[in-house]
Amino acid sequence: MFRFVVICWVLFVSLHDASAADMRGMWVYKTRDIAASAEASEQLFTFCEKRHITDLFWQVHFAKKEGDVRVLEDAEAWRSFLKRAHAHSLRVHALFGDPAHALKSRHGVVLGSIDGVLSFNKESSADSRFDGVHLDIEPHGLARWKLADVSQKCDLLTQFVEVNHAVVKKLQAADAKLILGVDIVFWLDKANADGSAAYPVTFNGVTKDPAKHLLDVVDHVAIMSYRGKAEGRNGIIPLVSKTIASADATKAKVFVGVKMADIGPKMEGFFGQTETQMMKAVAPIDETYRSHASYAGLAFFTYEAYKTMKP
Repeated sequence: MFRFVVICWVLFVSLHDASAADMRGMWVYKTRDIAASAEASEQLFTFCEKRHITDLFWQVHFAKKEGDVRVLEDAEAWRSFLKRAHAHSLRVHALFGDPAHALKSRHGVVLGSIDGVLSFNKESSADSRFDGVHLDIEPHGLARWKLADVSQKCDLLTQFVEVNHAVVKKLQAADAKLILGVDIVFWLDKANADGSAAYPVTFNGVTKDPAKHLLDVVDHVAIMSYRGKAEGRNGIIPLVSKTIASADATKAKVFVGVKMADIGPKMEGFFGQTETQMMKAVAPIDETYRSHASYAGLAFFTYEAYKTMKP
């Protein structure tokens, strides 16, 4: 048991100490199918080992009990999978979120889900616990966002910042040693021509862009910097530069998202290309940001799409 406790603590600490060369993330969504199959799990582990993937953003689901209390579904399957994943030196982050979770009226659901993960970990052996929580709350996905003016968008982003800070407070109170990661869009720290924040958020008496508010408190962000090229105008490298520079002044890490899933406009990713073509195209990202203290590495969206790419 002591050995398992040490392993899990090393996995947690290493997120903060690892260099870019040591870390890569990946979103995984068909998690129930993978956990239910020993063969599918081993295929995933082998896939990760060959590509030096260290962190899985692993989709989970919750059942509602009373009020906002949530219970993690598939608990036994997750425990078995987590034990095997940890034996392969993988960190696994419980991934969940919905655009509506940004709204203050739904913050209780998010906090109830955090309670569900905390309860799961408390009831699990040291080698069968989640290493972190990864929130995918995208307020720009709300129907009202499309019709909102800047002031209304700032209000939605303020609520988004508030729920993330509430999660941080809950995790700190629980002393859970859970890594907290958050998905963000690359334009969250967009600036006006005069340098002021395009979407200013005032929280705890301080006004700045939403990305900086998050970087102050989370362990990492994963930037949804989805483009089909790394360099040049509208390439991934310039899209993430400001966030990485801001993160360098904090303890937060930054994963840079790379998409190969056939979702959204073609210019947003590498769908249709081979893995060799994609990795050659994104190599400059590592080269550009490897020396930055905050740079965690690349994160791939998604495993389901990545594994179907031709070599």
